[in-house]
Order: sequence, then C-alpha cells, then structure tokens
Amino acid sequence: MNMKKCNKGHFYADNMENCPYCFPDSNSHSNPASNLNKTVIINPESTVSNNSNTHNIPSNTTQPTANTGRKLVGWLVTFSNNPLGEDFKLFEGRNLLGSDKSCDIVIADNLVSSKHLTILFRADKFKFKDELSTNGTFINEVMQDEGDLKDGDQIRLGKTVFKFRSIN
Repeated sequence: MNMKKCNKGHFYADNMENCPYCFPDSNSHSNPASNLNKTVIINPESTVSNNSNTHNIPSNTTQPTANTGRKLVGWLVTFSNNPLGEDFKLFEGRNLLGSDKSCDIVIADNLVSSKHLTILFRADKFKFKDELSTNGTFINEVMQDEGDLKDGDQIRLGKTVFKFRSIN
C-alpha cells in the first residue's frame, strides 16, 4: 500500500482524496474519515510519497477509526512492531482482533489467526475470548481461552504483545 503525506505531515493511504486526520475545508460538507471503519496495520514495505520526497514508514502504522457511535472504553498499546509505539482504540461492545481485513483491529503478524480474539466491554467489565486461534491467546504470559481483563494486563497474540489500558 502506498502512502501520501499531507501538508501537516500526516500519512494516509494514497487511494484517499483527502487526509483523514485534517478537517475538511469550509467549502466541503463531507468528512474523509467517515469512510473508515477499521484500524488497519500497514505492510512494513510501505512507502510514503509527497511530491518528490519518499519516506519509509514503520510497519503496523494505524489508520484512524471512524466514529463508530460507540463509547471509547480502552486501548491496546504495543511496541512489538514499531519502536515508537502504536495504540488501538477499544469501544463498547465487541472488538474483534485478527489478521483478516474484516476485523476491527487488523494485525499483520503471520502467527495471528484471521479471527483471533474478541474483547468485549459490557456491564462495566472487560472480557476476552480466544476465537479458537491456532497459536492461542496469552494473558500475562498464561495461555487462556476466556476470562476477564483488568487494566495493565499484557495480551500476546502471535509475536505481537499489547498492554491493555482501561479508562473505565
């Protein structure tokens, strides 16, 4: 996937007309971010073009998540694939993680199953369920099929390690 860089320095997919991070100009009535509904991790070989400048960007850069109409309740933070770190928003209800593009959080890790893990926020509690993944889900380095998550837990899917943060 090739990337572009806007005047403010944001990176975004070259198939998008406008930067999803910047507000549309006053003459426009549409929000370019409204077309996005998933967190996407970009291939490590991606490059960014801005006129004659080309920039390599780190793997697993996330795309913005569109307004899902659900309350933000937590984050997953990882430094596994990008030394600068990256975060993924968790919303009320079901959050599906995996390598399949239909997942809410897409992870480019060859040890992550297509539909690997569901994180559910309901009744002021976080729960997780491994979706019969090939390599399992590890919570604080213990393989588990399902259970409760608490703030600060470590989640490992394949080679990708996340720190779970709750704002509840």
